[in-house]
Amino acid sequence: MINIFLCDPKSKDPIKHIVVEQNTTISTLLNKILCISDDVNVGIYGKLMDKSYTLQDNDRVEFYEKILIDPKVGRKKRAKNERY
Repeated sequence: MINIFLCDPKSKDPIKHIVVEQNTTISTLLNKILCISDDVNVGIYGKLMDKSYTLQDNDRVEFYEKILIDPKVGRKKRAKNERY
């Protein structure tokens, strides 16, 4: 059994501790344990990971939101609309 920390900023409890079996992949964690679809972006300690990654002891699993607009494009649009 290994310890995993789940970080979800949308949740009322942003960091949760769970214990899973060894050789658990991110895909298994999402589908069978958390009942979440696979279209979520997931990272370990700030690095985006593939769904086939095998979780290690004390990994911090982070859930990321999809970016709707490129931040550079958004800043350029806001700068254009502001008048000095």
